[in-house]
Amino acid sequence: MANPEHVERLIKGGVGEWNKFRRTNQTIQPDLSGADLSGYDFTGLDLSQANLEGADLSDAYLFHANLTEANLSEAILTEADILEANFIKANLSHATMVRVDLSGTGLIACNLEEANLEGANLTRASLPWANFTGANLFKTKLHLTDLREAKLIRANLQGASLQDTSLTGAIIQEANLLGVTNVSIDLLAKANTLYHTQLDPELKAQLLKDHPHLFENPIP
Repeated sequence: MANPEHVERLIKGGVGEWNKFRRTNQTIQPDLSGADLSGYDFTGLDLSQANLEGADLSDAYLFHANLTEANLSEAILTEADILEANFIKANLSHATMVRVDLSGTGLIACNLEEANLEGANLTRASLPWANFTGANLFKTKLHLTDLREAKLIRANLQGASLQDTSLTGAIIQEANLLGVTNVSIDLLAKANTLYHTQLDPELKAQLLKDHPHLFENPIP
């Protein structure tokens, strides 16, 4: 359960007072777990290393917010605007992020295991080394998204748009890439593996012909 004092300080004091509190109490780890924070404007808010497990941030505005190393496991961020925010090394495992806008946001080495990002906008988002194991990326917009060396094991990318996505070294294994759009052979060829990944027949045939090593078991 959340610390009632922390919740009240954030809601009543606003972003300015909250950030001042964080600067002057750097040893305190905010506990906002399970709190209803939906719909608020948290532009520039410092939630670094905060406990937001199970919190409701749906429809919240988190422009330039700092959530470095925050725990957002099972949090609800449906339709939140998280533009150009910082989620480096944050835990978003099992989070609900349907139609969330993460444009330009840094999520380096972020844990998104089993997260639901259906219909999300990840344009220009930075996600190298992110863990998407079992994540739902159905019809996500991944334009100019950095997924270098990301782990996409059993991820669902059906219908996703991969325009100019960086997949260099990405582990795409047992994933669903059926119906992906704006994709090319050269783009997918940069992945580390496509082992047991579902692809449209024509795309798979061309990859098997030109890059058969992608379909070999990456663990001999």
